[in-house]
Amino acid sequence: MALHSPAPSRARLLLAVLALAMAAALLSATGRPALAQDTDAGDGPVVDVLPVRGFLDPPVAAANRSVIADAEARDAELVVIQVDGPGAISADVDGLLGAVRDATVPVVVFASPQQGISAEAGGLYGMLWATAPLRAMSEIATIGPIAPLDLASGVRPDQDAEDRLAAIGAEGALDAPRTAAALEDAGAVDVVASNVAGMLAELDGAEVTLADGTTTSLELGTEDVNVRLHSLGILARLLHAAAAPAFIYMLLVFGLGTLAFELFQPGFGVAGFAGLVMLPFAVFGLFVLPVTWWALALLLVGLALYSLDTAMAGLGWVTAAATAAFGVGSWFLFGTGVLRVPAGLAIVMTLTVLVFFVVVLTVILRAQAGPEGVDVTDLVGRHGIVRSVLNPEGHVYVDEALWRARTADGQKMRVGTPVSVSGVDGAVLLVEPFDAATAGAGTPGGEGSVEGA
Repeated sequence: MALHSPAPSRARLLLAVLALAMAAALLSATGRPALAQDTDAGDGPVVDVLPVRGFLDPPVAAANRSVIADAEARDAELVVIQVDGPGAISADVDGLLGAVRDATVPVVVFASPQQGISAEAGGLYGMLWATAPLRAMSEIATIGPIAPLDLASGVRPDQDAEDRLAAIGAEGALDAPRTAAALEDAGAVDVVASNVAGMLAELDGAEVTLADGTTTSLELGTEDVNVRLHSLGILARLLHAAAAPAFIYMLLVFGLGTLAFELFQPGFGVAGFAGLVMLPFAVFGLFVLPVTWWALALLLVGLALYSLDTAMAGLGWVTAAATAAFGVGSWFLFGTGVLRVPAGLAIVMTLTVLVFFVVVLTVILRAQAGPEGVDVTDLVGRHGIVRSVLNPEGHVYVDEALWRARTADGQKMRVGTPVSVSGVDGAVLLVEPFDAATAGAGTPGGEGSVEGA
């Protein structure tokens, strides 16, 4: 039998360090600059394009400001912010509006679908569209409702914002969606086009007045224009994905579920490290979105009751209370409206957690308790062999069965180490190193032999 190598322990330590480092980075990060990809190396005018979809969260806001700053530094011809989403959550409203309004390079906000068949620019997206020097839409896009600007804080547009909407003929977008046709009739939109290429063609030669009063004429000849398509950085993309309510909810439940699973297992394995990776993203999302804290507490209480119920191996009022608490907490986790966890997802996750704790974990624990009909106290004095490293808990093979075990003195034992059962703690065997020379019971074939184990 080969001895257990210490390499897995070093690997686990490395994974733990990486998980903790990722947690620290995620909790302190608000986004990273967008990454640009030049589609052409020519000398023609440069157009920077940043497509953003979904909620306008801190990573997306940081990417918008980064692209505008980069375009100003490179003296770009135009910045295109292509938007499609219901609004902002925990974003810097004034900072982002100021970056678009005061840019020294022309900025066009283009409400256009990137996936699906329609696009919306609600909340802060809609206000960005109204603030930009140039405004564009696809035929199937809508602008508004703009109030609230931020779904997390409920901030409504101030009087200056309302005056801006009135000045461009988009008053109705404050509390209701406005179609491209309606806004075009009101003179609020500069270009209606189906895609970025069509929009650039329409804007070729357009006169744009910037915030400092200067006027520039756009040179966007389709033959020599260089389009630099930007995207979120890797970390910013992960954080942006983690700002989706349904995704945060699943990460939170799966992360806590895997850690709860580890509570009933010897040692700390892959499931636990997976939970350590998922939970930082979930925690980031909980601080970005408007969480109903009493609902979060109910969800956590539900998971705690499920763990207690599993440890008790019962199926009664504790199970019912856990299910009710988890279900109610799931449904109200992010309040009401567009941020609410979908009802179907909440139901499926509640049933999944119920089955996981009541059925799956119960079966696993029963399997770890050894064969039915065997009194664990009868194994005291018997000999076996370590099957998974004891650190200090693991598994040993005794009397042709696999048992959960823990070293009596807390020391670590490698796989293949002969052991003797010195006592029991519930269904867990307490073991110590077995010395055949002093015990006189380790001969092949004799009682308590470790041969064949």
